[in-house]
Amino acid sequence: MRKIERALAKGELGQFAKMSLNLPDASIAFEKMGLTEFKFRITQEGDTFTAEKTSEEVALTHMFFKKEVERELERIIHRFGGKIKR
Repeated sequence: MRKIERALAKGELGQFAKMSLNLPDASIAFEKMGLTEFKFRITQEGDTFTAEKTSEEVALTHMFFKKEVERELERIIHRFGGKIKR
């Protein structure tokens, strides 16, 4: 999860993203012209993990970019051996 946090910070979304980790819970918030927050429950499965989205709050100003942000989060999580459960 720390690797994901660093990758997120280095990426395009990093200047707006903040990740909070308190296993098994994690949240990723984006703040620019509104606040969007995705919350996940993390389950470790051997060398991999699953991130199950438990809630989301999307700012009206972010609705247009929501799918793009979700794809980027999923790409980063997959890169480190995890998967997202919907």
